[in-house]
Amino acid sequence: QLLATSTAIPVMMPYITSEFACREAGDRPAVLPKGALNYALLGQYVEIPEDVVFTVEYSVRSAMHAVYGLLGIERPIPPVYHAIADPVAALAAMKTLLG
Repeated sequence: QLLATSTAIPVMMPYITSEFACREAGDRPAVLPKGALNYALLGQYVEIPEDVVFTVEYSVRSAMHAVYGLLGIERPIPPVYHAIADPVAALAAMKTLLG
């Protein structure tokens, strides 16, 4: 019944995967570009070492870098969680993948 009354219209979103395109160091700007005194760049298209794009944490971490840097706040930014280095998380992922 649901299928008979549903309409699916496929759409193409060519830029949705642009965050995952191959890149090299320097392809993305820093959160605080060299010489920036009163502006910063935020979001998925800035460079944050060791982090993975397309997560809320990435956006929040870019904002933290920006605010702390512009205001001279000396607080640590929470470290990036490396799940692959956590044996318990890696084992749980393997169990999920293998059923």
